[in-house]
Amino acid sequence: MDDNKAIIDSLKKKVSRIIEDNRRLRSEVRELTAERDTVILEKRAAETEIRQLGRRIETLETAAGLMGNRGDSRIARLRVNKLLREIDKCLALMNK
Repeated sequence: MDDNKAIIDSLKKKVSRIIEDNRRLRSEVRELTAERDTVILEKRAAETEIRQLGRRIETLETAAGLMGNRGDSRIARLRVNKLLREIDKCLALMNK
């Protein structure tokens, strides 16, 4: 009879430990999920900023090419042509 009681007590302790581990792990999962979501938002913001800065760089390079010397005029023409192609694509999409 004492053996059965000892086994039951041992099982109760193990079950209690497992339940506590489960609670702790669920809490940790919630924290990690929140952290992941925050990192995803930060990543999206950084990607948006990178795209905006890339556009700004292209604009500044085009402006510098237009204001530059004779050697830069070829580069400026290429950039302007690229911008015109993008505008044409946008207009084509708008006309659909």
